[in-house]
Amino acid sequence: MVKSPPSPSPKPLYVILKNEKMKKFKKYWFYLLFALCISLTIIIINNLNDTAIPKIVQDINSGVIGAILTTIITLLLLSNQTESQENLTKSSVVYEEKLKIFNNFLETIFRCLEDGKLTSGEIVEIIHSFSMLRIHISPESSQKLEESIMSIDNSFFYVDENNTPNLKRYIKLYTDLTNVFRKELYTDKAHAALNDFNFNNFAEILFLKRTVNIKPLNFNELTALLNDHKKLLYKHPKNENTTVYEIDSNLIDGLTLFHNFIEEIAKSISDEITFSFEIKKHIINKESYVGLPYIKLNYKKHYFAHFGVSEKKRYFIGTKNPNSKQIAALETYEIEYLAKWEAQIKKGIQNIISEINKENNI
Repeated sequence: MVKSPPSPSPKPLYVILKNEKMKKFKKYWFYLLFALCISLTIIIINNLNDTAIPKIVQDINSGVIGAILTTIITLLLLSNQTESQENLTKSSVVYEEKLKIFNNFLETIFRCLEDGKLTSGEIVEIIHSFSMLRIHISPESSQKLEESIMSIDNSFFYVDENNTPNLKRYIKLYTDLTNVFRKELYTDKAHAALNDFNFNNFAEILFLKRTVNIKPLNFNELTALLNDHKKLLYKHPKNENTTVYEIDSNLIDGLTLFHNFIEEIAKSISDEITFSFEIKKHIINKESYVGLPYIKLNYKKHYFAHFGVSEKKRYFIGTKNPNSKQIAALETYEIEYLAKWEAQIKKGIQNIISEINKENNI
């Protein structure tokens, strides 16, 4: 099978425009030279024989020569203008090509570094992209880019104790690359080199919360922890939203009333119902928060229910997971009307105690 010859690559725009302009002016120069030759012939004949050519023809010929000279000057000006336009078009095309290649190189670097490591295939891709880039930059710029890329070593991908990448290394790399490209694109002094930018807020966002589980011995220790902190924090396990609200004296006073209320109900049901306490302490960006206070109800070593403050800033009491069920929940302003909840809460606890006794043959 005979292969067809490869099609010629398309010519750049400025080459096409240049060829069109040359063809157009070439036709004009041909007519001008032809007219000039005729006028010079008339002058020569007139000098050889003064009476051979009428006076009016000589006057017309003089005007024609003047017009030809004016046209020549105009064509010379147009040629210079055309050359300037060609240079401008060429510069514009080269600028666009450089901009495209520079952007592609930055995209290649980003894509290869995105997963926090470099594979052999990604390294080859960077080498290929850099080789294409070198065609359009000076040796000095090429050397600076090499130095920037050489800064990518094993430690470049190290993360800190919060699994946060070294943002300063990334920022310096991209700043060095963009400064080289800016110098290639903008030759005027107005485009000075850019300094490294600072995004410390991103490091704070990526900071993982440090959580400490605390088990106070009694309710007083629990409220003391709440009093020592200004904010309560809860991270939703399903949608990963984080709720934060203020801890004030009213909230703690209400929790104290609710605790005493549940304690009285528990004593009225069984002397074997005991209380245990849990709360989490979170440290985020050097600021300390506490989690939701959990007060657990235990019957004969069986943890069956808990109560406290919810992420909605309500007082609640509910059964243990996996059969999680809310027994009662009330807004903070309803804490003064606890009596109306007594029958509902007491019945809920009694039902759970009965189930525990039945399951354990007590």
